[in-house]
Amino acid sequence: MKNTFIYDSISIKKRKKMKEKLKNRKHLLIILIASIIISLPLLKSNIDIYFDDGIQHIGRAYETYLEIQNNDNPKILSNLTNGFGYSWDLFYGPLSTTLILIARLITGTFINGYKLVLFIGILLSGITMYKFVSKLTENKITGTLAGVLYMTMPYHLNDMYIRNALGEFLSYIFIPLVFLGMYKLFNKEKGEWIISIGAIRTNNYT
Repeated sequence: MKNTFIYDSISIKKRKKMKEKLKNRKHLLIILIASIIISLPLLKSNIDIYFDDGIQHIGRAYETYLEIQNNDNPKILSNLTNGFGYSWDLFYGPLSTTLILIARLITGTFINGYKLVLFIGILLSGITMYKFVSKLTENKITGTLAGVLYMTMPYHLNDMYIRNALGEFLSYIFIPLVFLGMYKLFNKEKGEWIISIGAIRTNNYT
């Protein structure tokens, strides 16, 4: 009888965990669907992503790729400024360019790679805000709503489609991590180290 009771208790705990995981996946699915809808304009081949900084980021990724191909220092883009060279990393963190280069391996072109980075950026920003608000309010529905609203903020979409400020756009992923880390730190919970990731990446503008 005792063994049966222990087995039943373990089974109940497992079922509760399974239900919690399924609920969590449902909310994350909503975030994913919202990010796909937001990113639908990127599927248009004639969409103009060359506003403001868009062409600069694609060009930077392309020039970095050429430097690597030629076994040169990718920190110095030798073809820029009429052949005098330019070290973009002095003023702009390398993460955004690295992501475009990785995405290009998947998509085949730098433009499509750039679009993929935009999609991943909007998706992850929604997920991190969902995680923070869900933890803060202990309500996953509120967290889901916060994540969707965060993704659809006018300035957020402006960074994505008009300004093409890629570093600033990607920093939206890390801002909620700062607040999540602060929450964990003040409440003496595990995972407070996440504040350092959010703070460093946001401060460096990726």
